[in-house]
Amino acid sequence: MPYIDNEGIKIYYEIEGDGPPVILIHGFASNLEGNWKQTNWVEALKDKYRLILIDCRGHGKSDKPHDKSNYGQKMTDDVVKLMDHLSIQKANFLGYSMGAYMTFRLLLRKPHLFISAILGGFALNLMQDENERSNYRESTIRRIEAFKADSVNEVKDPMAHAFRQYAELRGNDLKALAAEMAGGLQERSESMESLSQIKEALKTIKTPVMTVVASNDFIPGDKSLIAQIVPDACHFQIQGKDHLTVVPDPKFKMVVKAFLDYVNKN
Repeated sequence: MPYIDNEGIKIYYEIEGDGPPVILIHGFASNLEGNWKQTNWVEALKDKYRLILIDCRGHGKSDKPHDKSNYGQKMTDDVVKLMDHLSIQKANFLGYSMGAYMTFRLLLRKPHLFISAILGGFALNLMQDENERSNYRESTIRRIEAFKADSVNEVKDPMAHAFRQYAELRGNDLKALAAEMAGGLQERSESMESLSQIKEALKTIKTPVMTVVASNDFIPGDKSLIAQIVPDACHFQIQGKDHLTVVPDPKFKMVVKAFLDYVNKN
């Protein structure tokens, strides 16, 4: 099976199809199989594109370290390492939920790697006061503790219980996911840009960007803000779906295919 090694952590990937490269990055507690193959994304895109599917560290067939120091920015570093390994200089990116956040952070850090960026199930949640930041930290810590609990029945917080149950039903390594959340919390705390900083950075992005969310997705943040600021960006909303049910939806695939075809027509 194909793996790359990034500082001792093995990252699993698969390649399907031929054409302009598209890197697909799955959501939290999912994997390339569940997010992209079982939902027919690979079948929908592989006839025209070279699909590079990655199991993020802590997920799927990739290594699952239990130390938070192995996550954070290292998750996007894995993607860069894979591009180097495959001699891909630029690619289209399709990220969903956690994968969209990773794509967004990478777009700000290394825009030269992008042909285009598609951010699904993602909203820009810019916490501008200490109360918002404190609430975010506390809710994340509750989820981390939920993943460390011996049993889901010990978890009393409703949102943390739902996160734990979702991850457990999909056979995840809960300690690895707890470490991933802790690493992500630390990274976000250390890189808490102001609203004005984010907006100024987004104004400089020359990459074509599309954001796609479900109408019943209640992820926190402004779902259309990125598309309002990035010069070459668009925003779509899929009606009647939520954060989970939108993933296999044909309309989601339709807008993504149209966007990719337009961006890669030359």
